[in-house]
Amino acid sequence: MRIGIVLRRLHTHGGTERRTRELINGLREKGCEIHLFAEEWDKELTEGLHCHRIHTIKAARWLKAVSFAWFAARAVRKYKLDLIHSQGRTYADDVVTLGGGCHADYLDRLLDGEPEDKQRQERGSLFNRTVLAMEKKQYRNCSRLIFNSNLARDGLVRYFPWAEDKCRVIHNAVDSDYFKPDTVSRTEIREKYGISKDAVVFLFVGNGFERKGLPEFMQALADCKKACPDGKLSGLVVGKGRFPYYEDLAKQLDISEEMIFAGETMDSRPYYCAGDVFVLPTRFDPFANTTNEALASGLPVITTSTNGGCEVVSPDVGFVVPKAVDTELIAQAMIKLLDDSLRAKMGDNARQNAIKRPWSEVTRRTIEVYEE
Repeated sequence: MRIGIVLRRLHTHGGTERRTRELINGLREKGCEIHLFAEEWDKELTEGLHCHRIHTIKAARWLKAVSFAWFAARAVRKYKLDLIHSQGRTYADDVVTLGGGCHADYLDRLLDGEPEDKQRQERGSLFNRTVLAMEKKQYRNCSRLIFNSNLARDGLVRYFPWAEDKCRVIHNAVDSDYFKPDTVSRTEIREKYGISKDAVVFLFVGNGFERKGLPEFMQALADCKKACPDGKLSGLVVGKGRFPYYEDLAKQLDISEEMIFAGETMDSRPYYCAGDVFVLPTRFDPFANTTNEALASGLPVITTSTNGGCEVVSPDVGFVVPKAVDTELIAQAMIKLLDDSLRAKMGDNARQNAIKRPWSEVTRRTIEVYEE
């Protein structure tokens, strides 16, 4: 089968990029000929692929989005392909994977609780109006829509009920051979940041701190400290954001000594090894890959029902609270996981949970959608 994969960028980082890399590798193992249509890519990822560069007009954000879709549609028609699988908003696709979900749903969740003036401004922006128009056209043109969670699928169906029959859900997987417990990495990271061996480390990994729920993470950690003043605990934050702001917030919450801001990293694996519990009170994520990475690393997970990744967090591996604002419930879960035996049991279950969901299963189910 000759398959065209359409993607803005193929890099070594990013959730959509990772899922696409794994899919490409899986399809090649099945003997498929892959044609990549992208604006840019990392050369080391494209060995054996037929790569076609898509140029865009970068004068404005909305124009960049439209021009990529238009030029990609022209490019794929030049080749005799059996199927075109897009990983973004384009026009000429048979199958579309919406890693970020429906833009209309995203906007509603992002703007929930914001002042009316801000909502009108955001919804009325040329970029958002352009993307909303693009996705409506895309949903009508394609044959199948793949989502990484029921949360993301339901978000689209709420706005485009006529597209429901096209929708398929395939949860993200994880490389459990790479993300796994490692005592050497655990020791190295803890020594680097001066974390004692017997401290319970609550780990937060993600960029876009506000949407990912870092303020709520810190509030819950502060509540946990108040409830268990004799407990040794730390909050380890990995990602990119406004650190001075959150350092000030830590002072206000009286957790400056407990908080460690490690900054951005290209490899989060050692930090999972150093952690004991993964906490992601995200306000909205179609499926946060960090959820799977934490489970594979043997960490119990605390997250929200607004993270599609919660669909793989069963009661024996973690806790799911309704929303990010439910910091009391988050703190209660953190307090429960201060118990060594419960944490160890959930951690073992988490690892076994992740092992059962390899990327090869995503490839298999994607091929089933192709066959439809």
